[in-house]
Amino acid sequence: KNGTVSSSLIAPLATELQNEYGLVVKGGCRVNEVSLSSGDDDGLLNANKITYFDTTSKTTETIDDVDGVILALGCKGMENVVRTSPDLARLPVFSKAASLKGIDVISVRLWFDKVVPTRTPANVFSRFSELRGAGGTFFMLDQLQ
Repeated sequence: KNGTVSSSLIAPLATELQNEYGLVVKGGCRVNEVSLSSGDDDGLLNANKITYFDTTSKTTETIDDVDGVILALGCKGMENVVRTSPDLARLPVFSKAASLKGIDVISVRLWFDKVVPTRTPANVFSRFSELRGAGGTFFMLDQLQ
């Protein structure tokens, strides 16, 4: 109710991940390429390098020797990343994901340290100007089980 999804949910979560766990969150960046390499012992593929465009500085940057990559992408974003990442495009799971058509969906599961009173255990929220045409549904799973 107070602020946007970005300022009320995403920014505090990113701050917590950075402060508590030392993760690097790259907001305002577009992934150009995810490069993979074979693991030393197990032969499994691992992300080892990511190239991205920083929309703030207008520069292309590369991070070598990454531990992992989490991509929060919609259908179009996934299509673009796989199209520009030959290593990902060779893997059927990514090429299939990149060919999906549909609407973008975000699913978030939050655990609170206290009970949050609600009128009903499930409800739809929409018609808030801050959502800019989006909507959502919440489920209080502890109350539904």
